[in-house]
Amino acid sequence: MSESGMEGLLQRWRSLEHELGEAGVTMVAISKYAPDDAVAVLIDAGHRCFGESRPQLLRDRALRWPQCQWHMIGPLQKNKAKYVARHAAMWHSCDSVATAAAVAAHLDGRTLPVLIQVNISGNPDQHGISVDELPAFAAQITAIEGLQLCGLMAMAPHSGDVRPAFQAMRSLRDKMFDGSVGQLSMGMSGDFREAVEEGATMVRLGSVLFGELDIRNNRND
Repeated sequence: MSESGMEGLLQRWRSLEHELGEAGVTMVAISKYAPDDAVAVLIDAGHRCFGESRPQLLRDRALRWPQCQWHMIGPLQKNKAKYVARHAAMWHSCDSVATAAAVAAHLDGRTLPVLIQVNISGNPDQHGISVDELPAFAAQITAIEGLQLCGLMAMAPHSGDVRPAFQAMRSLRDKMFDGSVGQLSMGMSGDFREAVEEGATMVRLGSVLFGELDIRNNRND
């Protein structure tokens, strides 16, 4: 990584950390498309909260940098549940009782904070459970020993106004936790400011943070 690339990454990180810190929002740095040296730069600067969607990479980076929190943010297959159970600090994308039970089976006595992924846009191409399923699903997850339900996660619609979806998510979160604080993971590089304004407690930032170091920004697609 070039010196200019490193400095650009650090400048973006400092700016975003300040902005989100003022709002009391946690930045999950989505490092799944970033090289190890870019991740190392952020860790050296003091960042500790990262998100991965590939269980094996989460495992590898958690073992390499145990001082950090590694959040699982992507779809999870039961045969890879052990990696999340053993190495994730939080699981954002829980949308299957069977997979949740598989994760719990590998926890070995520790407690894993879990967010339920809600398909708030009703898009069949997106993961997550429907709004109607949420109460029953939450009860099932709460009943699984070792999993601590602590909030909700969602992705905004791909097009149109994202605010109604974010507002609906906040309402769901408030109802589920009876007004007490529950985590609300919503908002990505293109819409995180709207998410913050609508009540996000965590935002998931990849390309807006890593810039040209994010491999997606070098593919021209």
